[in-house]
Amino acid sequence: MLLVNDVYVTDTLRDGTGGLARVAAFRDSVERATRSRVLFVLAGDVLSPSVLSKWYGGAQMVDAFNAARLDWATLGNHEFDGSRANLVSRLGESKFRWLAGNCTEANGTAFPGVREWDTLNVSGVKVGIFGTNIVLEYPSYVRCRNADSATTVLVDTLQQQGAELIVGLTHRLMHEDSASLAHEPRIHSILGGHDHDGKRVSLNGRVVVKAVSNSRTAYLVTFTKTGSGWSVQDQEVRFGPGMRDDPVTRAAVNRWVDTLTRRIGPDRVLGVAVEPINAIDSISKRESPFGNMIVDAMRAGTGADVAMINSGALRFDDIMPAGPITRHMIEAIFLFADETRAVTFPITGARLRELIEVGIRLGGLGSGPYPQVSGVRFEFDARQPSGARVIGPLRRDDGRVIAPGDTVRLSFVTYPACRSGDGYRIPEAAAVCAEHDRAPTSFPRTADLVMQHLERMNGRIQMPATGRVKRLDR
Repeated sequence: MLLVNDVYVTDTLRDGTGGLARVAAFRDSVERATRSRVLFVLAGDVLSPSVLSKWYGGAQMVDAFNAARLDWATLGNHEFDGSRANLVSRLGESKFRWLAGNCTEANGTAFPGVREWDTLNVSGVKVGIFGTNIVLEYPSYVRCRNADSATTVLVDTLQQQGAELIVGLTHRLMHEDSASLAHEPRIHSILGGHDHDGKRVSLNGRVVVKAVSNSRTAYLVTFTKTGSGWSVQDQEVRFGPGMRDDPVTRAAVNRWVDTLTRRIGPDRVLGVAVEPINAIDSISKRESPFGNMIVDAMRAGTGADVAMINSGALRFDDIMPAGPITRHMIEAIFLFADETRAVTFPITGARLRELIEVGIRLGGLGSGPYPQVSGVRFEFDARQPSGARVIGPLRRDDGRVIAPGDTVRLSFVTYPACRSGDGYRIPEAAAVCAEHDRAPTSFPRTADLVMQHLERMNGRIQMPATGRVKRLDR
């Protein structure tokens, strides 16, 4: 089995890594070398988010994975970013099979063409595969039940169907997948997604593997029948310059290259970056020059004292090379356009501290809730309990303390401020959020604030320094 996960773009990335056509060519080479079938699987998150999916709803992704001859995909949380009608359209266009063992329509029926599990005979062996997805707050047309309970039922069913080899294709957190493998010895391995940075856990000869997002890597997992059961070998494969493309997949990728220009108009240069700008996911979920630039743009554009953005809103996941920075690049950062308009409201220093604690808590630190900040500096210790990790006072850029009773004007984006996204609860924003709901287009898009900020640099784009956040446990 060959695994990719969390694939939002099909072309090679600007740093030369990734590329679905390379993955398909590698799969073909393994099949030729081994004279064995390679089952190509995708562990969720493909229809969204990306700059093309903002306008095409993931149609470009289905087209490319059809060309690459994907065998199975499991539903990930971002498959539900759009409407039910969009999801059903993409399911109908798919030549590969979709799996979802714990997520259904709101009425409990399966989405069209989606199975809880499937089987396939390979070399005389009946292989069983099931899919599960992380349980989150989803749109009203989706209902997801407990994935662990569903897993037990799915494995029972596959055993009853005579499956000799049982594999989970999951889109869950690594600690959830690891627990499933530990609690369910009948699963021979889990091929997973949701974590973007490539992870592996081994348990009694079985593995949980997750590739790096956007096809930077894939995992080739080989199952060999032995006298006592199955042995499992896994290999992480990296995709970069010089690797061969599958021509059919490359043609499908190329079909969509110019569609953004046709949809939103020609690109334009905002300025020239002096150095490469690292906006890869793993970088943008901690303090970075890229994150600091975004919130500086928000603060400058709104006139706020402090600006924050949840790192999950920054979705570029690539490196902008030194050289021209364009409008299309900035549009590609903010893929949830309706959730990243900036709202500005007053808040006390004590409450600002509490909001920062939300982003650095267990489960927030290094993940989507992590706050990029401008106009405030703080120190924290991740060894302390969640909710008590900020050490010492909050300070302004000039060193002045933001006392608990002080009031500052905070600019935040609407997903956390108005929708309680990523665990933020901000009653202070209620009035401005009500105004936003009445007239959303009267509030600035963060993408526009960033473009204006870059243009104010007069052609020479430089990222701000880090040092606003000091982590004491490292």
